Amino acid sequence: MEDKILKRSKTVCYLALVFWGIWTLVIIMRLMRFMGIINFNVFLGIDIVPIVWFDDEAIIAQCIELAGYIITNIAMICLAFLFITKSLKGIKVNEVFTRVNVRILYIMAAVSFFYELFQANRSILYGNREVVLDSDPFTTTLIILIVAVFYKLALCAYEENRLTI
Repeated sequence: MEDKILKRSKTVCYLALVFWGIWTLVIIMRLMRFMGIINFNVFLGIDIVPIVWFDDEAIIAQCIELAGYIITNIAMICLAFLFITKSLKGIKVNEVFTRVNVRILYIMAAVSFFYELFQANRSILYGNREVVLDSDPFTTTLIILIVAVFYKLALCAYEENRLTI
């Protein structure tokens, strides 16, 4: 029974790696479209158009938005890859829960706030001059934080179980 669960966990981890690989390609294509390097629409969203750069003070907001968008996307992709690869290494040695993954989840919770904030304000790149602050950054951050706390509790229970056997 335990082998089936571990095999299923490995399969899910590999599928997650494929998903984040596709996400990476989508982000690269979106950035190339933003910069005008490619000029075809791949139907990945209605807002994938070249950036309209302004001459006034709005260009600073556009640069901050673009830099934040790029950095937070790269950070979330790297953290997700790191979490999955550490999980796969742990599964190979029959340690499903690791302390490193707890730290990664806490970092991911912090980065997710800014990721969602920059994601919601992509319209600044197209001329919108208002910053959108909705519930997404807070909700996503809290969900990842709760998962991190539960993961840490599971790690503590796993370590305690291992010591008693």
